[in-house]
Amino acid sequence: MKKGFYAKMAFSNIRKNYRFFIPHILTGAGLLGSFYIILTLAMDGRLHEIKGGDYIPTFMVMGVAIIGLLSIILLFYTNSFLMKQRKREFGLYNILGMEKSHIGKVLFFESLFSNGCAIILGLAFGILFYKLCSLAVCRLLGTELIVGFYFITLKTILPAGLAFLVLDLIIYFINQISIGRMKPVDLLKSTKVGEKEPKVKWPLLILGILTLGGGYYISLTTESPLKALLLFFVAIILVIIGTYFLLTAGSIWVLKGLKKNKKYYYNKKHMPAVSGLLYRMKQNAVGMASIAILATGVLVMLSTTLSLYTRAENILASNYPDDCYITNQYGVFENGYENDQDYTFYELPVEYTEETITQVAKKHNLSVTEFAAQDYLEVAYVMEGNELSVDTQHLNIADNLAGLANILFITEEDYVKTGGEPLHLEKDEVEICPFNITDKYPYQSITIHGKKYQIKAVGDRFPIKTPMVSVVNVYGMVVADEDVLNDIYEAQKLEYGTYASNYSHRIVASFDNHLRLFDVGEDFTKDLRASFEQYIQEHHSEAVEYSTPAIDSVWDARTSIYGMYGTLLFLGILLGLVCLFATVLIIYYKQISEGYEDRDRFQIMEKVGMSKAEVKTTIRKQTLMVFFIPLIVAGVHMIFAIPLLTKLLKVLLLSNPWTFVMYAAICFVAFAVIYVVIYTLTARTYYKIVHNED
Repeated sequence: MKKGFYAKMAFSNIRKNYRFFIPHILTGAGLLGSFYIILTLAMDGRLHEIKGGDYIPTFMVMGVAIIGLLSIILLFYTNSFLMKQRKREFGLYNILGMEKSHIGKVLFFESLFSNGCAIILGLAFGILFYKLCSLAVCRLLGTELIVGFYFITLKTILPAGLAFLVLDLIIYFINQISIGRMKPVDLLKSTKVGEKEPKVKWPLLILGILTLGGGYYISLTTESPLKALLLFFVAIILVIIGTYFLLTAGSIWVLKGLKKNKKYYYNKKHMPAVSGLLYRMKQNAVGMASIAILATGVLVMLSTTLSLYTRAENILASNYPDDCYITNQYGVFENGYENDQDYTFYELPVEYTEETITQVAKKHNLSVTEFAAQDYLEVAYVMEGNELSVDTQHLNIADNLAGLANILFITEEDYVKTGGEPLHLEKDEVEICPFNITDKYPYQSITIHGKKYQIKAVGDRFPIKTPMVSVVNVYGMVVADEDVLNDIYEAQKLEYGTYASNYSHRIVASFDNHLRLFDVGEDFTKDLRASFEQYIQEHHSEAVEYSTPAIDSVWDARTSIYGMYGTLLFLGILLGLVCLFATVLIIYYKQISEGYEDRDRFQIMEKVGMSKAEVKTTIRKQTLMVFFIPLIVAGVHMIFAIPLLTKLLKVLLLSNPWTFVMYAAICFVAFAVIYVVIYTLTARTYYKIVHNED
């Protein structure tokens, strides 16, 4: 044969079968571009140094793994469709005299041209849009923009390109082996494989019900936020398995039930659609399940990340009612100590701390609007009914978080100092204030370390705040005096030992001009910590090591929250777009595949007497059923996922479940509109093929 014959033949095949090859090329390019962008974001050191950039490497590595898995699934899916359509053509080549080795050469050049084009376009797409994505990340994190296009290196281009090249080579060798093993007659019949009435596979149906029910059960019954985090991926796997099994076996069971209903089935409006679906439901069900799972993924990722990001300021306000919290305690280890290296703890004078904060604030053109001293004891307990106990077996709290309660104790004297009304508590009386429990405390008494206290009042205001309220049950408790508080302190110290809590003494400060506060907050913290270090060095010249007072500020929390939520939102949007793209791809391929398979069938129907209007009605019923069942299934999955996802979002400090419900509903409506548009556009291709207009 002439030099270049196989290459020319391969190019001609790609051009003639553009309807199959273009989506395949675009799939590879889109996935590679997304993979390159996320990989580069994970490795770009400039982004890691900006405010809130600490979360970027961790989350982007997760994104790389997810995109990699989706790429494997989708590239194998597009290849299986492409090969199914081409095997008949290869069989014809074989019958006309071409050997399998010659067909292999044609396949090699087809793979070389299509996959090479996909890799080049993918890298170009990734490089072109990376700058836009890095700017979007900076904007979502609320930080300074990074200028310049100087992070395009072989460290990211080569791994991304090689990863997809290896995947393409694996697919190519699988195709070669598949063609080599098949006889010419098998190749010619390959497009007709599967067109026989399937049987109901009862084991799959039962297993599908059990796995899907198990996933739903986990979502509906899990109470602990951290336990929800542990079980989330288990529930996902169960739901995915259940969806595939139920749509594969359950759809056949339903269609056979409709067929047995003679009154319904023997009707020209129903019989063609039911019969057509029944004979190809095996392959339809897999595509439907894939669309349902991808649609659910889009909805979950977008609704959760939007809920977190848009409520960031509310989360800050609820967890940081004041601007800065300074724990006065610091630890010192000095020369001459013969014991182990336990720190000796001291406290900064309150007057010194307040004066230092005022001076540092003045340096940064800020004014302190309020100071408050807070003294309290915070202890973690296992709560069973109205009894608080220390259970060392539950120190690994992930499995028992629903029964864990953090109690913040203060005396009545301190409570009144912070604006509370006098309670006139006796030694065996307390006031309790639930932080995050919607119902009032239901008991008349509470037992702490075996001692019973009467609940004199249930309050709705407590002066001490803690950011843990979104994760565990937190209660504020007012006791009569220092003696009662010391009894509780000694009891928990005896039971917890080295894990015991200590008294917390902290200064709370609020400032004016919050816009400036967020700009200079980082420098403010550095200067304040430097002042504390100078004080410790002056008063403890023999110190070998020391720890400075802890500084917990709203500006640091804001940077952390926007860093986490902004990175998650970007990743959610990008992965959501990839899943949406995958959904479009599967729908498009299904329309083409079913169009070619239905063309002969509907032409026969017209020849035996069905009008074009009746054929069109049958087509519409069949396509509507196939393509809108996944949307319904995705909606059902989201409804059952809401309880688990709201618990999971509590770990990320989103305590209001209605925020997520609102965004879930908005995302579902938006996705449904996009889905209808996609269906309408791809349906035109289907109708053209069926009516032989291609």
